[in-house]
Amino acid sequence: MNKLLPYPLFILYSMTAFNFTAFTVILQMDFLIFTASIFKIFAWLTTAGSWRLAYIYRNK
Repeated sequence: MNKLLPYPLFILYSMTAFNFTAFTVILQMDFLIFTASIFKIFAWLTTAGSWRLAYIYRNK
């Protein structure tokens, strides 16, 4: 196993989850054009799902 990147899926999923979280927070503050509640709910669900994947692949 590569000692520099022992958990490559965790690194990938956590970076993706962090970016989804940042986008969702900006979206929630109404800085963007999208203000529909359905779009915000979808963004929060996507964020929660991405953090769930990061948690699942934490120790693999």
